[in-house]
Amino acid sequence: MSETMSSVSEVSETEKRTVQPGYWGTREYVFAAMTAAALLAVASIVIPLTLPLRIPGLTNSINGLFGSFFVTIALIRLRRPGSLLLITGIYSLICLAVSPLVFGFVLFGGLFGETVCFLIFRGYPGKLAPVCGAVLYEMAMFPAAMTLSFFFFPERYHHVAFWIILIAELVICTTSTLGAVLGLKVAQELSRAGKLQMEPMEQVEQMESRA
Repeated sequence: MSETMSSVSEVSETEKRTVQPGYWGTREYVFAAMTAAALLAVASIVIPLTLPLRIPGLTNSINGLFGSFFVTIALIRLRRPGSLLLITGIYSLICLAVSPLVFGFVLFGGLFGETVCFLIFRGYPGKLAPVCGAVLYEMAMFPAAMTLSFFFFPERYHHVAFWIILIAELVICTTSTLGAVLGLKVAQELSRAGKLQMEPMEQVEQMESRA
């Protein structure tokens, strides 16, 4: 009888550890919001310094270095499909108060990166998926921003040649990859030090299978 009771208690404890009330918990929402706040802080510093220079892609290249750093750490922490869209959704809503144009290309970058990572990785397991998600997000924002700018302000951007946009994309890819790799290394060190609690991918898959 005692063995039966102990086995039942072990099962109940296991269920408590694995079952959560929702797809994301409060801590995940808070972490995503903090990441969005970090992205906003970076943009608030970079944009006023670089935008007056009117060099296509310069703002995105510098912003991508720091933005991909924070996004990679967040994706490693959150892991689940939809994590990038959660972060960029919060960020884009904040940007909506500044400009609908910024809201548009931030949300497009999040949707593009999330879609590609979902189709290929089914979330953000391992090391490659978070890096790819962060880099794709940063790279997708620039052409989206240029397209919207061409539409709303054609007199300002009609002279920008296509090859300039391609070079800018290569630079953005380089700086974003560098930032994402640095974010990956920092996340690993924080995890070893016990400062970053990462949700095991096995637990994510178990919860998705129950849904």
